[in-house]
Amino acid sequence: MTERIRLSYEGMTAEIQREGAQIASFRLADGVERIWQADPQIWAEHAPVLFPVCGAPLNGQVEIDGVSYPMPKHGITRHNPLFSVARQGKDFVDLVLEDSEATRASYPFAFALHVIYTLYPNGYRTTFLVENRDQKVMPFCIGGHPAFNCPMEDGAAFADYDVLFEKEETGCIACFPDNGPMDGEEKLPFMTDGRVLPLRHEEIDPRDSWLFTAPRSRSVRLVNRNTGKGLVMHFPKIEALAIWSAVGKYADYICLEPWHGIPAAKNESGILAEKPYATSLQPGESYVTWFDVTWCL
Repeated sequence: MTERIRLSYEGMTAEIQREGAQIASFRLADGVERIWQADPQIWAEHAPVLFPVCGAPLNGQVEIDGVSYPMPKHGITRHNPLFSVARQGKDFVDLVLEDSEATRASYPFAFALHVIYTLYPNGYRTTFLVENRDQKVMPFCIGGHPAFNCPMEDGAAFADYDVLFEKEETGCIACFPDNGPMDGEEKLPFMTDGRVLPLRHEEIDPRDSWLFTAPRSRSVRLVNRNTGKGLVMHFPKIEALAIWSAVGKYADYICLEPWHGIPAAKNESGILAEKPYATSLQPGESYVTWFDVTWCL
């Protein structure tokens, strides 16, 4: 098992996996596990960090300064063993990934990516701090991919839960024909009032994801419609949201994924700097964004 860093705050505990900087466990004072436990028969991840792309790039590569570089789906971080501890306290940890020969093969920049987890009452914050240590402009996308156990209560079922959007949405999500690049959109007919998205495996499992490329909302709630219990995720500076569970697995978890970037579109250029929501960071500058997850008991 990869090294884990244990955090605690007012009866809560969390475990952060150093490899890939993933949160691997979160328990409130009741001791109930809230994070998906990476069943290898279903999906062997907890909460990948996505950088410098979100989703699959066009033809498995990105173009930077006129040169094409191989780029895995979701980028170079999610299994990266080179994260180190920059700072740590009882209730927080700052993990940092710095460029190396391995990262430069896909992403030719001098950089530092900090992934910071901080516990607070009934929840935690994930902060992304990106530093451009290079002498040239550095484009990137970044996002989270946390998986939450669902159902969250004894006696409940996956289908008892809704995703509730902060604001009224169109109900339109991106289409991925044949699991390829984005090409158009479809409207979810079962999303009611533009705000209530019921979780049903027969709807979400056949799709790669429900990807809202331009939601108005900057927060969503995942709640049991019978009890009102669940969680709320705030992502005030992040523009897109993916909702996903492993295709065809009917698994008891759901991912809520705030993305500062989106996957490849069919007719895009493949140039990283031209991707929607990509940040072009000047030499010596840094960028910070975050999302919060709070449980409502």
